[in-house]
Parts: sequence; structure tokens; C-alpha cells
Amino acid sequence: MKYFRTFIQILNGIDTRPTKYFIYLVIAIIGLFFLAYMHNYNIVYIMMFFIFSLAGASSIIGRFNLFEIQVSVLTSQNLFANTLSPYTLNIYNPNEERDSFVLELSNEEERVYINKLSSNQSQTIKLHYTPKKRGLSHLPSLKIGSYFPLPHEILFKILSFKENVLIYPEAKGKSLKNFSSEHKSFIGEYDDFEGIRTYKQGEALSLIYWPSIAKNGPLMAKEFSLVHQTKHLNFDFLDAAKDDEARLSQLCLWAKECEQKNIPYTMHFPSQNLDSTNRRYHEILEFLALY
Repeated sequence: MKYFRTFIQILNGIDTRPTKYFIYLVIAIIGLFFLAYMHNYNIVYIMMFFIFSLAGASSIIGRFNLFEIQVSVLTSQNLFANTLSPYTLNIYNPNEERDSFVLELSNEEERVYINKLSSNQSQTIKLHYTPKKRGLSHLPSLKIGSYFPLPHEILFKILSFKENVLIYPEAKGKSLKNFSSEHKSFIGEYDDFEGIRTYKQGEALSLIYWPSIAKNGPLMAKEFSLVHQTKHLNFDFLDAAKDDEARLSQLCLWAKECEQKNIPYTMHFPSQNLDSTNRRYHEILEFLALY
């Protein structure tokens, strides 16, 4: 009875979908049937039932190939809204006797292939997806499928993740350099010309290196050093943009740039202030995500 219940669980836990090869299998079986019926060839009957049995056995073997596969979330840091973001999963085969083959793991945007997952072994994979909005959310469901051992159908199961993950606001808006061109006392004043670099959308037009356009090359920007640079920056939430979501996106961008350039800063909100000297970077992003 125990084995019967396990078999029912396997049948209910794995879904199937026919592939383009399924129609060839059906045509072959029907063709063999008519050939055997018209000419009364016993060998053809045997071949027909052999192919039919092989297809059925393949479906059962394929279910065992997938049923015990387990997946857990390892890391899901730095997930930003409307931005292709990475997360890491651990794929584990707990069966001590049976390997799993030809695994296809996919979410809404990406797929990864594992040719073989040995018994009682695990493997780490990285996937990416684009969260739709900031705040607490769930990682997208993972589809685990396989064509093993025969390709006339794909067998698959869907795994959902119950753990909440934090989605930070989309980091977009004016860059620090573009902001400094409007508020020179805020960061500093441009001094020596250092070279050119790729132009970033949202930067001041005065930074564009126009000869790059004349040469039909990529859009480039001029790079300057700063003098009288402020040692601690101040960002005001209400002055950052026109609405709350845009303000949070702008502050998130400035937080990322300050983190990269090791510039201390304070964010001023109506109810409280966030100082990077006594709060960690991810604490500030968490505040912005849940605001």
C-alpha cells in the first residue's frame, strides 16, 4: 500500500506535455497497426506493442527522474524593481541510488540546463528575473522539466518559493554628476579635464563630447576632476523628484553611486533622517523599499 501511495504521488506531482515528436509516435503506431491488420503480420503486432510499451515506460521513468528533485534559495540580494536581477538556487537530488538526467530549469525569463545531477548531490545555479515593483515579494516559480528518456513528451513540475524577498526601488534619475552641474556647491566644481567616457542617460548636455558625434562614433561624455568636494552629501526626499516613487528611485540611484564612490551622505525624510555613517548600505535600501 505504501508503494502504491508513493506511485500515486508521483503521478499527481509530475505534469506532461507532448512535443512535436509525439505525433510521429502516434503515426508510427497507427501505421504499424494497419500494416499488421491488413497482412496479419504477427511480428508487426509485436513491434507495435513494443513501441507503445516503450513510450509508456519512458513516461514512468521520466517521472521518477524528476519527482525527488529539491530546490532551495541561497541568495537573493540586490533585487531592484524593473531591473534584471540575479538570484542563486541550490538544486539537490536526495535519492541515494538514482541519478537525474537532462534537467531544464526555467523561470519567466531564463532557463538553465543540467545534463546530470548525481545521486545525493547538489548543484548551484544562477537565474535572473525582472521584479515588477518594490517591496516584499516572492521569487518567480521555477519549472523543472526533462525530456528523459524519450523526447516524445516533456515531463515537468512547478516549484513555488514561500520565502519573502525584498525588492529595492528602481535605481534611476539624475546621476550625481548631473546633479552637481545644477548644484555646484553640493558636490564640487569641475576642474581639470581628465578624458572621455561613455555618456550616461540623464547627464547634463554640457558634458557631451561633441567630436564623438561628428565622427559617427558612440555618444561620449567629458570627464573632469572635482575641486572643493563636499565630504558629506545631503539629499532631501521632497526635493528629489515630483512624486514618491520617482523620489525613491532617485534616492536609490544616489545611494548606489555614493556606495561605489565611498561618499558619506544623509537622506532627509519628513519623519526621520538616514545617515550612511551609522547605517549600512543595505539598511538604507531596505528603508527605501518599504517606505
